[in-house]
Amino acid sequence: MSEAPPNSPKQKRFSAKDLATMTTADFLSAAKAPYGRLFSYVRPYQTRFAMGVFFGIVGGAFNGVLLLVIRAIFTIVLPAEPTAADPATAATSATAAGHALPEKIIPFDGIAYLDRIQFDRPELSPGWEQWTFVSAVCLLIPVLILLKGAFEFLNKYCILWVGNRVLHQLRDDLFSSLLRQPIAFYNHAKQGDLIQAVFNQTRMAASAATDMVCALVMYPVSIFAIMITLLHLDWLYTLGACIVFPLCILPIVLVSKKVRQAGAKEDEEAGAIMTTLQESFSGIRVVKANAREDFERERFNRAALRMMAMISRWQKASEIVGPLVETTASIGMAIGLIYAYISGKSVHDFLVLNMGLMSIYPHVKGLSRMQITLQKTLLATSKIFAMMDEKPAITDRPDAVNLDAVKHGIRMENVRFNYPTKRTPAVVDLNLHFELGKSYALVGQSGSGKTTIMSLILRFYDPQVGRIEIDGRDIRDYSQNSLRNQIGIVNQDVFLFHDTIFNNIRYGRLDATREEVEEAAKLAHAHEFIMEKRNGYNEVIGDRGNQLSGGQAQRLSIARAILRNAPILLLDEATSALDSESEKHVREAIDILSRGKTVIAIAHRLSTILTADQIVFLDHGQVLGKGRHADLIESCAGYRKLYELQFNGHRPDEFCQEIELETTAGQAGVA
Repeated sequence: MSEAPPNSPKQKRFSAKDLATMTTADFLSAAKAPYGRLFSYVRPYQTRFAMGVFFGIVGGAFNGVLLLVIRAIFTIVLPAEPTAADPATAATSATAAGHALPEKIIPFDGIAYLDRIQFDRPELSPGWEQWTFVSAVCLLIPVLILLKGAFEFLNKYCILWVGNRVLHQLRDDLFSSLLRQPIAFYNHAKQGDLIQAVFNQTRMAASAATDMVCALVMYPVSIFAIMITLLHLDWLYTLGACIVFPLCILPIVLVSKKVRQAGAKEDEEAGAIMTTLQESFSGIRVVKANAREDFERERFNRAALRMMAMISRWQKASEIVGPLVETTASIGMAIGLIYAYISGKSVHDFLVLNMGLMSIYPHVKGLSRMQITLQKTLLATSKIFAMMDEKPAITDRPDAVNLDAVKHGIRMENVRFNYPTKRTPAVVDLNLHFELGKSYALVGQSGSGKTTIMSLILRFYDPQVGRIEIDGRDIRDYSQNSLRNQIGIVNQDVFLFHDTIFNNIRYGRLDATREEVEEAAKLAHAHEFIMEKRNGYNEVIGDRGNQLSGGQAQRLSIARAILRNAPILLLDEATSALDSESEKHVREAIDILSRGKTVIAIAHRLSTILTADQIVFLDHGQVLGKGRHADLIESCAGYRKLYELQFNGHRPDEFCQEIELETTAGQAGVA
């Protein structure tokens, strides 16, 4: 992974406004750091990249060689015509035609400048000999073009080979960096922006590192080779054309600012579209249940129209460059025609000169577009590296050790934690001890801190005050992976991947055998319904397991936790959203899963935790009572109220409101 130098500042992330106000000098200064870092991704493949550049240079040089050969072939094949090699001849021809040469114009023939490439038209007898010779000479052109094409192919192949690997490495590094970010990062990040960065912006950055660099080499070489050839053929005519070329750059300078601004805003709108799509597809059940298809279509349409407007703006500004450059070039050609008429150039000399100038145009045009493309990729490149430089708030200490087993339990001492977006603390002065092999239940209203306690044990967050210990050692002393490997979790909101049943269960332990996976499924009471599927364990269950019922999905989640076989088990009320039959199967599976483990369960229905070794009643992040059910009925008024509401049938609507299910929003700061 390419990282910024240790003492260098974090990569600045440029916005559309930044790019819109940049001068060319500002842009070059701003682009130096991200592009320099981007080229470090090319370094491992520098040999292949250098080969690509070499083939590009040779291919570009062929443009000049081709002109010389074509001129020589024209001299041999085409009928001879009077030229201005002899000023007197040119003057006589012009006078005979009724024209007088201006006194200050001196006819010039640069072909005589290169005597070594002068060819006389050979005297050949009519018939087979003549046709054979002419055909052989003419076939030199496709042979040379074939050679030129071969070098250009090798150039493209090498550069694309490097570019694909740079793209892969960029995506891998960015995705790895995003996976290291804590839960808090994802609470404020838009998923559409993240997908846009990993998929599209890395592609733009990789293109900047390879394709455009090669173009910046190949285009100038081609232009240089053609210009040298043209100077040899007629330096006066070529210098006249060179005067026109700087004028071709003027339109590019005029539109570059608009292109920067519109291109940057287009990228922002692309992220908005990704977010809209992701939300609509992920929440398709909610969309359909509320009959909001038209609403979502309009939301998408608005974002797409904004993006279309931005694309149209930069495309309009970009495409107007071509006609302006062509118009300017046509003025130069008109001047060239006047010069050719005055100097008495032969037709084939004039054709060769103009072929050279015409062949320069695509390279000049391509080079002119490089500035626009580089300006657009600066936004993508700076965004990618800014994400990579984002330091995770939760990291392993340099001397972190592995937690290989849990021997005693978990202890929370004077823990206080505030979510960054909240003023009031989520938990205050929390002191809890979860002994190994016992079961615990966390009870309280929504927002009382139950989910926060689980998040702190998993080290999704670190407390601002106090400490959490496992086996007498602060969990911050353990590596995050080894800590979480000792914890199994069954959430109320089950997440299953768009994959087979087998792979979803094996996600709990990737080295598990098929026999172990099936045994876990049997213990979770899932084997029977799995075997009813057409493909059994190889059945693909759709996005988020949408081809399964809620109870079936929950049992797969439990099978995953059984396979993991971690000594600590966190349960976020796995049965609260199930029907009676499904709940019965899931409760049986959880009982099997919980044997011999430290179980910490969030309870929304007290009937599920009456047999817990200890029940902890929470209110506004504080422990108001803890003990067994019978003890809390006597000593804790808040717990007694919840119990009476559930079991005495008092105002069930109020009860449901008070102890509603905690969702993932609780992880973002509700709990």
